[in-house]
This record gives sequence, structure tokens and C-alpha cells, in this order.
Amino acid sequence: LKNELAELKKRRVAPPAPVKNNSFTLENFVGLKLIHFVGIVVLIIGLTIGVKYAIDINLVSPSLRIILSYVAGIALFLLSVKLREKYALFSAILFSGAMASAYFTTYAAFAYYSMMPLPVAFAIMLLLTIFTVYQSLTYNRAEIAMLGLIGAYGIPFFVRGNSDNITGLFSYIFLINLGMLFLSFKKYWLSLNYLGFFTTWIIYFSCLYLDPEGRYYNAELFFAITFYILFTLSTLGFKLYRRYAIQYSDSTILIINATTLYFVLSILFSGDEFELSASTALLFAVVYFVAALFFKRTTQQYLTNALFSVSIAALIIYFPLVFDGFTITIIWVALAIAIFVAGMYYRIRLFRLAAICLFAFTLLKLLFFDSSQFSSPQKVIAYIFTGTVLLVVSFLYQRFRKDIFNE
Repeated sequence: LKNELAELKKRRVAPPAPVKNNSFTLENFVGLKLIHFVGIVVLIIGLTIGVKYAIDINLVSPSLRIILSYVAGIALFLLSVKLREKYALFSAILFSGAMASAYFTTYAAFAYYSMMPLPVAFAIMLLLTIFTVYQSLTYNRAEIAMLGLIGAYGIPFFVRGNSDNITGLFSYIFLINLGMLFLSFKKYWLSLNYLGFFTTWIIYFSCLYLDPEGRYYNAELFFAITFYILFTLSTLGFKLYRRYAIQYSDSTILIINATTLYFVLSILFSGDEFELSASTALLFAVVYFVAALFFKRTTQQYLTNALFSVSIAALIIYFPLVFDGFTITIIWVALAIAIFVAGMYYRIRLFRLAAICLFAFTLLKLLFFDSSQFSSPQKVIAYIFTGTVLLVVSFLYQRFRKDIFNE
């Protein structure tokens, strides 16, 4: 028996080594993800262009066009429900396409054909937003929100219609952003937040560019502030609510959002010609400085630095808008001193770096711009004052280098 067992062991063939399964391949990505995404986008674009073609040649009546568009959206939705159990990702893509189609149809019925009043269209799109958000949470997939909400941004621009209806367009975008805001509190899908942020502001500036006369001043001002508040909440709300640390990417979006609003307000307040607004810059400097002091008591270093950065930048912009020539140089040097001293005393590295950058910028201004315009006494005062300050700063770095670089 022992000999037979030994013989069987010799004859036994070793099992094949397990094949390593690569989690990512090009074919996997294209076949399982990219084709679905591109396919539904192309389908929606095709439906949209088809509606435009029907509009151009009066192929069907406006009522029938809207009905057929709704039917196409419903068909996509029913197909997504049928395939959801076995093909979850494909079902999610179909569902997002259905919601994008429903968004477009509702917007077209209101903006292009005046077939429904604004409250009705607003209510329908609000329900669509709520349903889309709910389904994206149910599927637990960002693709639904990206296509169903973000994809809905571009739909009004595929079909030319009542381009003067700025209030309707911005209300439409506002509803989509509300859905994004809710999702940011629940899931914090960064890709969704970034796409919504840049898409919204691009659309906004496009409308602003097409309205140089300022015919829709009140609507543009209202929605600029509204979008700014929404994106501030969507960027910070999730992490502040759950007491997570604000990251560098979050603070970057916060700074870009503030900068965008400042330029929008400067455009709106300046009338026909763009010029930076001194009062707006001062307001930003004060508000962001107070906010930075509030959050400095917490451990949110990136957030505090971002708020301080906006405040300092706004203050630096403010003085050239109020003063000119020699006065600006002296004020900037004095401001740099104050910022540097605060950075030394409170051990805030950002303040010290900001002060050094302001010193450098002031010196460049002094060398390349002021020298040709200053009188001899002004040049003497400016150069001696600036040079002395830079030497004092250098001495302080030498004197307190251990405290500064070992913090």
C-alpha cells in the first residue's frame, strides 16, 4: 500500500500556477467603462441635434417634439430598470442619459416653446434633480451624477432657442448645482465637484460676454453670488460637517472661487469697461480676514491659509486702486512689514512668504516703473527705505532662524 501511494504521488501533476489578474487593462477600461460613457453622450447629442433639425424644417409640431423627447427619455429609463440587476454599470449609464434627456426636454418646453410657465418647469426640474440624486446614491456611482447632472449643463447649448432667457438658464443650472451640493455632503465625489465648478463658471462668463450692455444685471449679480455660495458649501461643507481635514485641492478651489467672484463683481460694477473695484477688494480683504481668524482656532491649516491668502491678495490690490505712484510703493513696503512682523510673532509661515513676495514685487516696481517717474528726492526715500527694510528682514531671519525653521 505504501509503495502504491508513493507511486501515485510521483504521477500526480502539480496544479497550474494561478494567473495574476491585472486590475486595469486598456481593453477593460474601454470595453467596460469608456464605451458606455461615450455611447450615451453621443446618443443624447444625436437626440438633441435631431430635435434641432425638426425645429429647423418644421417637421413636427412643437407639442409633438416635446412628447417624443419625453418618450425617448422614458424608454431609456425603462431599459435601465430592466437591465439593472445583471448590468449595473450599463443600467446606471442609461439612467443618467434618461435624466439628461428629461432635463433638456423640460428646459426646451419652457425656454424655446413657452409651453409651460417658469414655476412648472422649475418644479419638474427640481423633481428630476431629486430623483437623479436619489438614484446616484442608490446605485452608489458617480457616473449617474456626472452624466445626469453635469451632462445636463451643456444640453441647452446644443439647440439654439431663446438665448435672452438668462434667468431661466441660470435657474436651470442652479437646480443642477443644488443636486451637486447635496451629493457633496453625502459622498464628496471630487470629480463631480470639479466638473460642476468649472462648467458653471464657464457658462456664466459666456453669458456675461454675450451681454455687454448689462441688460440682465440683476439676474447676473444674483446668480454670481448664489453660485459662489453653493460652490463654497460644496467644497467645504462635507469635510467641515464631518470634521475632516481640508486638503490642498479644496483650498485651491476656494481661492479660485473667490477670485472668480471678485472679477465678476468688478465687471458688473464697472459698466461697459472692465476695471477692478476698490470697494469690492476691501470688502473681500475684511471678510476673508475675519473668516481666517475664526478658523485659525481650529486645526484646518489649509483652509486658514487659503482665507488669509485671499485677504492679503485683496488688500494688496486695494491700494493701487485708491492711490498711485510713490504712495503705492511706500504703502506696499509698510504692508509687507506689517505682514512679516505678524508672521514672525504668530509663527505663520504663509505671512512671512507673502511679505517676502510683496517686498520682491515692490522692488521690481521700484526698479522698472517708478524710477522713470519719481523725482530725485522720491527715489532717494524709496530706495533707502526699501533697502533698509530688506536688511532688517534679513537680520531677523538670521536672528530667529532656529525658531523659524524648526517650528
